[in-house]
Amino acid sequence: MTEQVAHEKKLGRGLSALLGDNKSKLIGSLSTNSGDIVEKISVEKIVAGIYQPRQSFPQNEIIELAESIKEKGLIQPILLRKKGEEDVYEIIAGERRFRATKLAGLQVISAIVRKINNHDALEIALIENIQREDLSVIEEAKGYKKLIEEFSYLQEMIAKKVGKSRSHIANLLRLLNLPDEVQEFLDKKLLSMGHARAIINSDNPEELAKKILSDSLTVRETEEIVRDEKTKNVPLLYRTESKIKYVNPQSLSDLENKLAELTGLPVKISYNGNNGSGRISFSFSDLDNIHDLIIRLEN
Repeated sequence: MTEQVAHEKKLGRGLSALLGDNKSKLIGSLSTNSGDIVEKISVEKIVAGIYQPRQSFPQNEIIELAESIKEKGLIQPILLRKKGEEDVYEIIAGERRFRATKLAGLQVISAIVRKINNHDALEIALIENIQREDLSVIEEAKGYKKLIEEFSYLQEMIAKKVGKSRSHIANLLRLLNLPDEVQEFLDKKLLSMGHARAIINSDNPEELAKKILSDSLTVRETEEIVRDEKTKNVPLLYRTESKIKYVNPQSLSDLENKLAELTGLPVKISYNGNNGSGRISFSFSDLDNIHDLIIRLEN
């Protein structure tokens, strides 16, 4: 399989012509290779796509692109579809280029017009943005959710379409269970995906998210906080008439630390949750440590 064919399979149906790396070749060959024709469409007849997954378009990026378009023109046409029977076109891919073209003061824009159904429109818009790494994790997750809820896609189908693993799709969809404020932090890329995976297991995700930002916590530090949350309220020992359940490891560590403070020696507690028995071990380097322990116990 050639590199170009592999690229086309990854992008999905109809996208190789739109998103190919060789843009100059793209414009010259659209009409002969794919049947597409580059048209000049009035910007006043174009509206934003209803399935555009990207919600944030930083103004500085639009300004930079507008300056480039003024100097060199629009290198890559945008993709449109007719909106009903009206003389109006909806953007499928290229909204950033469209906004920059308007800002540059141009009256028309180079575009390809296709007959595209709704699920293909969302699929194309998602893939284009993912390939360009334009989406936040929340925008990407919401795009996947739309494919599932509106068009009955399975996670495996989405993974194949966008060239991602199924676990990646599942992890992003879980982020939509987070509170809106935490999703906003992720949307603005103030928190990393690693932080998000830890936060989602927290009992207080909003509070933890704010602490990450205020204290500049690493992902590892965040995971440790969540781990502590899960163990601090678990009782040391839970008894019934017939059995003793296993003590949680964090509680054992707390007891070992307390005994070490009282005795001045490293302590190890071994506990058998099945019969309730155990052993306390002290480590020492010389006999003076034992004499010191005896004095502490006598006092």
